[in-house]
Amino acid sequence: MADRAARWPANAYFHWQAEPQTRYTTTGDFQWLYTCGSGDPIRELHTSSVSAEQFGTKARSVQGSQVLFHFSSTAKASAALKKIEADYATCVSRIDHGAVDENTGKAVHASVERTAWLQSGVSYRVEIRNNLGRPAALPDLPSDAQEFFVQRGDTISFVDIEDGNRYIDVTTGSQGVLKAMAARLG
Repeated sequence: MADRAARWPANAYFHWQAEPQTRYTTTGDFQWLYTCGSGDPIRELHTSSVSAEQFGTKARSVQGSQVLFHFSSTAKASAALKKIEADYATCVSRIDHGAVDENTGKAVHASVERTAWLQSGVSYRVEIRNNLGRPAALPDLPSDAQEFFVQRGDTISFVDIEDGNRYIDVTTGSQGVLKAMAARLG
């Protein structure tokens, strides 16, 4: 497990540690989704199962996770990756029209940047700020997230790094992360 954590993005800075007690696979409800997602992935992406594991770090309470979305066919996985990309294309308008910072009571503003892409992979940087320009405090969304998706066959691998600070910005290495994820998926 230490080896798997060592291959995580920005490991030299964050020193990721796998949290094996968080590893599981489910075919039922899955309460968590990527930042720009709109619901349970089993329903929204039509997955057949989801496998997940959390990763922690001592650096500024940054958290990470790896999720494998499993599908009944390559075609369904490809369609899900297109849905994920569409979710990010509409993410700013969905967050900006309704989300309110818990500390200020004012509307927040989101920005989404596609940081890299492959034929079957894409990564995004998401920032959500309050009206003062500070990281937003939202109950269900991180203020800062770097998210990577790669599809191979009937599986999409999703790596998420998030917290309420800018230290998670690994944008400059996004292409390398996607390539490494694709190589590990085979």
